[in-house]
Amino acid sequence: MSLFIDSGDLDEVREAVSWGIVDGVTTNPTLLREAAERRGVKGLRDYLVELLKAAGRGRPVSLEVMSTKAEDMVREGLRLYDDLNPIAGNVVIKVPVTTKGVEQGELEGIKAIKALSEVGVPVNATLIMTPSQAYLAAKAGATYVSLFLGRIDDFVRSQLGIKHSKWDYFNYRSVRAALQGGLAAPARSPGEALASPVLSALNVNWGLLSGVEALRSVRAIFRSQGIRAKVIAASMRHPRQVEEALEAGADIVTVPYHVIKAMVVHPKSEEGIRAFVDDARAANYGELFR
Repeated sequence: MSLFIDSGDLDEVREAVSWGIVDGVTTNPTLLREAAERRGVKGLRDYLVELLKAAGRGRPVSLEVMSTKAEDMVREGLRLYDDLNPIAGNVVIKVPVTTKGVEQGELEGIKAIKALSEVGVPVNATLIMTPSQAYLAAKAGATYVSLFLGRIDDFVRSQLGIKHSKWDYFNYRSVRAALQGGLAAPARSPGEALASPVLSALNVNWGLLSGVEALRSVRAIFRSQGIRAKVIAASMRHPRQVEEALEAGADIVTVPYHVIKAMVVHPKSEEGIRAFVDDARAANYGELFR
């Protein structure tokens, strides 16, 4: 199990690495843009050099291509890798599993992943939302497949009409239990049962009602097929979601800075340390350390 920080902020990366628990870094153009705007960065290459150094050797840093056609993504990936990997030997090229939505063809990402992996460039296949996408990316040679748990949860909740903010925890087990409970209501005919809105709701996102359920499916496929690509649980929004991803067998969780910090916090821990400190002072415990 590895923990990556999902950030483009140099200060966050330096701080997180100093904790001794971070094994790598994932970035994307949005995170880098936000960090550059906050810091007034002028030269992005110089900034990335410092980011790679801050991560250090042995901690992979995913840097994303910009284009959406396979040949252009390959060119950009090779340029990034050849130029920046010598800095700390830790560059991984991030390639979207598909660029459909911008391009007409569905397989530009798969073609780029295949071409880069064939020349020894480590690839992180990104924007994966389904087990089949993860399988194809791994089949094409991706070193890592990044399953976007939070965005899957967003999609499911939007399809079910569940209001939420970005950082809300999605209790998908309760949602599934409630929907399955609704199936217990008697139908007047087999046709009515098949047309049930409850059954339709259970089939949202091909029956995988959360990112964690999708992750379990990916892990099962990879185990049964002997696939060696590492599964990154990405788009993490809440400490409990991180725990569920680890329970489901993610090789790596990549987590925003503020969520990593939230993982160590609990009201009873805070209450306990206050009581221990007060009692230590009352017992003159400090004399043991003089």
